[in-house]
Amino acid sequence: MADDMLNTDLLFRMIAHWVGTQPNKYYGSTYGAPTEDLLQKPLSSPIADAYLAKMREDIPVIAALPPGTINMYTDNDGLDRKTIYIDINGSYVSLADLGDVKRGSY
Repeated sequence: MADDMLNTDLLFRMIAHWVGTQPNKYYGSTYGAPTEDLLQKPLSSPIADAYLAKMREDIPVIAALPPGTINMYTDNDGLDRKTIYIDINGSYVSLADLGDVKRGSY
């Protein structure tokens, strides 16, 4: 899919809102990122698939994208830390930096 057809900035803003929202924060909805589930897990645990599945469930636009458009990967940051990145069609941002993604005009 061509980059001009995929508004990655808008997708990152949607994901930033999702990551900033705890699950069940909206009454009657399970919308929200289970980010706290990432804590206190073995560094080798395969939790990215469940995280992406929840993202696709909560954000229908992402669920409509072709498989492989959105990926997650990690980078070792010292002995006991990992940095988690979300990759959209070659553009990526770390999960920790999503708080810096600001909501703009659509």
